[in-house]
Amino acid sequence: MLNIKKAKISLFILLVLCFLVAGFFAGQAYREHADHAKEKLEEAAIIKARLERWIDNDN
Repeated sequence: MLNIKKAKISLFILLVLCFLVAGFFAGQAYREHADHAKEKLEEAAIIKARLERWIDNDN
């Protein structure tokens, strides 16, 4: 009976560690995705500003 209790505790700890590792990698992937989206927005803003200046200079 004692061995079963120890095994349950060990499996629970292992499960918690797996969730922590999975959460870490999910958070890292989310941050990378958010950073990439932010870079794309910044590039789009620069392109928009250049186009507006180009159009204004033509008029």
